[in-house]
Amino acid sequence: MQVFIVSMLVCATLIVLLRSVAHRLDIVDRPGGRKQHEHPTPTVGGLAMFTAVLVALLIGDALHGQVAILMGCAAVLVVLGVLDDKHGLPVSLRMLIQIFMVLVVIVGAGGTVTHLGALFGSDIRLGLFAVPFSVVAFVGGINAINMIDGADGMAGKMALLTTLGVATIFYLAGAANLLPLTWAMLGALLGFLFLNSRLFVKRAWVFMGDAGSMWLGLVLGWFMAQITRGAVSAEPGLVLWLFGIPLIDTLVVMTRRIKRRQSPFAADRTHIHHVLQHAGLSVRRTVMVLGLAQLVLVGIGVVLYLVRAPSFVVCWSFVLLIAAYYYRLRHVR
Repeated sequence: MQVFIVSMLVCATLIVLLRSVAHRLDIVDRPGGRKQHEHPTPTVGGLAMFTAVLVALLIGDALHGQVAILMGCAAVLVVLGVLDDKHGLPVSLRMLIQIFMVLVVIVGAGGTVTHLGALFGSDIRLGLFAVPFSVVAFVGGINAINMIDGADGMAGKMALLTTLGVATIFYLAGAANLLPLTWAMLGALLGFLFLNSRLFVKRAWVFMGDAGSMWLGLVLGWFMAQITRGAVSAEPGLVLWLFGIPLIDTLVVMTRRIKRRQSPFAADRTHIHHVLQHAGLSVRRTVMVLGLAQLVLVGIGVVLYLVRAPSFVVCWSFVLLIAAYYYRLRHVR
């Protein structure tokens, strides 16, 4: 609990302190184009959250071993994100650095996904394909958090609920060594949401920026890998339910873009939060609806873990959910 409180307080304090610095250094997101906010907003939320988690882990004597390697790689992504927020780096450069950091986490921090579960009757072992598959999964998770970050509090709430589900499973599995990082993450995310979500302030004081979405995606990806390993050893399909809305949104949006012969990374307004806003929901209600949906999906994931549901049930039921959403959007332009 100490780690949680320290992380939350440090994050909120840093956000207040860094706002003026961000304006002086021009690390702000300006209105225009597809952006919906009306005022230049500092993008230092990701830096504040990362620093808060780091301080909390140091105070709680939990920054060692695999967690230290993970946070070292996350630090590189924070720097990359700050530079991208300020200068707009090429996608190819961002992807190259992301892949390298992901490889370090996979090899050095136990982030390898080694099997897919019994999807067709027997367990599918990845063997030589374990590392390439893990790289794709990690990079996909990083960009899923980045893509869902399109409304005040959206990405933060998605990450918060996913981390809450992960922490619950770690606790139930007796994986006490993994809990300090989850507590630190929950504290930092709450500290950020107090000053970003429209539930607590009239408009966001800061955005997390790419500096936030990239390192959060990396850590969440590492959490997902731990769920399939060690003391937890849950069905890999649970990862789908815990990642929930960001994963559904990313897969559907990329599929639709590829079908239209566009780059899967091309910017547009076809994300799930855009769809709800086109349907008439305000930004606040959109975030609330998607937050509740994420809570339900994460809750289903935890229940599936508790009842030890078979792998094919866990996985294919989520695939059906994605297919249903894709089918529903077939006429949406």
